[in-house]
Amino acid sequence: MVKFFGGTKKKSASVTPLMDDEEPSSSSSSGLARREKIKKERDERRAKRDKRHDDGDAARKNNKKKSNKPKVSQHEQDLKDAKLGCCHRFGQFLVKTIHFIDALIGSFFITYGFVIYYKFIDNNPAMEAVITSLVFGWYLLLTSLLGIIGFTTRVCKRCGIAFSAYMAPFIALFYIFVIIALLSSPEKVFDYMTKHKDVLFLNDAEIETIRRLVPVWCIVLACLAAIELSRFVIMRKLRDKLLRYDAASGRIASSSERSSSSSKRGGSKRSNKSGSTRSYSYDDDVTEPLLGSDESV
Repeated sequence: MVKFFGGTKKKSASVTPLMDDEEPSSSSSSGLARREKIKKERDERRAKRDKRHDDGDAARKNNKKKSNKPKVSQHEQDLKDAKLGCCHRFGQFLVKTIHFIDALIGSFFITYGFVIYYKFIDNNPAMEAVITSLVFGWYLLLTSLLGIIGFTTRVCKRCGIAFSAYMAPFIALFYIFVIIALLSSPEKVFDYMTKHKDVLFLNDAEIETIRRLVPVWCIVLACLAAIELSRFVIMRKLRDKLLRYDAASGRIASSSERSSSSSKRGGSKRSNKSGSTRSYSYDDDVTEPLLGSDESV
């Protein structure tokens, strides 16, 4: 019995060191994993902090660059806006030319529509041509007149330029629609012309010439559509420039009026001061002999 208990004691004594060795190894591995995790988190925080620092440095550099730029005063900006350069004048000339061309085309369509209508007012089978000519002609003429008014006057912040600019894409769409009609179904167009040639003041030879020149008409209409779209872009920029020009010229005129009025006030004050000093000197000249006579008495 003694040996048995003694043997068991030795066995238990021989087993416990192995368990002690296994426990430190597992604890050491968990400690290494924990340290690696903490190190990784520390590195991520350091990277984020460095990134914030770099972003702050970049923002400060940008602010310094902006602050180093010379600030333009209102008077200098007004003088700059009050000058219209060569590019602006060329754009203005181009847009005015486009308005003149549109006015001519619109006047032609209006005249043609009225002639067709009043020539055959009792029995006019070509009312489609009359309505199209009158509507398109008045549209072109109205936009041209409003654009010219906007360039020549300052009414309502030159709203005529804005109206003419935003109506230009619709004119371009009309030209594109006519091109599509001529290319997709030319027979319908020329059949209509042939059927109503007496009303439209056309003959067979003229209709045949128009038929042969369909590619040329398409090119012309495409060029007109491109001109209208360019007018839309140019007129918006010109209007912004002209609004700045109007505001700057108004401020310059008001400042010059204020300076002239202040100079007039300063001149009147100086004249009043000089008049008062002259009166004082005259009084002194008058009182000196009187004082002298008193002393002699």
